[in-house]
Amino acid sequence: MAERKRWSKQSRTILDIIYNNEEGLTASEIYDIARETHPNISLGTVYRNLRDLQDVGLIRETTSGGVSVYFKHPFHSAYLECDVCHSVIPVDFMLNIGDIIRSTGHDVKRWDLKLIGTCKECLQKCT
Repeated sequence: MAERKRWSKQSRTILDIIYNNEEGLTASEIYDIARETHPNISLGTVYRNLRDLQDVGLIRETTSGGVSVYFKHPFHSAYLECDVCHSVIPVDFMLNIGDIIRSTGHDVKRWDLKLIGTCKECLQKCT
């Protein structure tokens, strides 16, 4: 029988921080927010908890500009990434994944889609 993980208050806080944000957060951003309620939390603790939360499938990690960004949607994800400022924004869209899966015969466990371009703010700065 698999060993059950006991989640600390810090783990629950980190999970809440991720689930209460629509945009992805870096470990440093999560650390800064977590310190508001857990002033003694270390960055190492944040990283350990992020790894544990990923291991059990509660959060997802993607990389943007060489930095890991964490999201609440663990199994199906689509992102817009700015190629200038490297901001990452999760997007919801209607894509008939079922048709794709049926036509290919794949046993899909999860999917990711990253759309890379220039965000509105960076476009405005360029003009």
